[in-house]
Amino acid sequence: MSSLYHLYQFLATLIIAIMKRPEAVNRIFTKSDDEVLQQSNVQLGSFVENKSAFAERFPELADPFAEEWSKAISYAQSILPDYASVANQSIQTAALNALIEKGANLYQTLLLYVRLAYPDNATVLRLFGQPQYDAARRSQLKLAALLMTGYTQASEPEYRPALIAKGMKESEIDGLQSMAENIVNQGKSREKSMNDRTLETNKRIKALNIVWEKMALVCQCAKLVFQNDATRYNQFLLSNEANPSEKPDETPD
Repeated sequence: MSSLYHLYQFLATLIIAIMKRPEAVNRIFTKSDDEVLQQSNVQLGSFVENKSAFAERFPELADPFAEEWSKAISYAQSILPDYASVANQSIQTAALNALIEKGANLYQTLLLYVRLAYPDNATVLRLFGQPQYDAARRSQLKLAALLMTGYTQASEPEYRPALIAKGMKESEIDGLQSMAENIVNQGKSREKSMNDRTLETNKRIKALNIVWEKMALVCQCAKLVFQNDATRYNQFLLSNEANPSEKPDETPD
């Protein structure tokens, strides 16, 4: 029972990790991330050329505002795009699915030898968890618990010799426990990759929001600074309309 107890500890840790996923941060713009960075670089260049005119009317736009804006853009550009996190998450998910498939096959092997050792014995099959298999075979949590149940029963002196006598290998019996633990641990790795993706996405969106706020402030101030200069006034017009061919990166579920 100690092995089963340890598995339930693993499962409890995994469930807690799922419940503690970080909340997503929302964009304050509708343009794509790339469009925001591109437009901000252009606007920064125009701002630097007209910095004295801005600073005269709006002291907060005097130095070091331009440098801070430039650093905000550079930082946002340094954060990896979402597809990098998606790739890692996909790798972890594929590894988990492969373990679940192997675990299901190993459990079916156990049931085969249980049937050989105890023909037409529904009671023994229930002890090994057979009625729960259909519901558990694609679930990391349920399958891990089922594998550990199978291991616990197969390790009992009452059943282990009979299963081995029918041809089941001791390594297969012991493998039930290690497979259960591997599934749980890989489930944790997958959850971590999902949480990491959310955290990285939040970091990127927060950085882009800062860039957008600085650009929006300058463009708002430009309406007064260049109210009598149509050419430069138009240089600082800010649109929040997304290009139809460009969409913001998806926020993780």
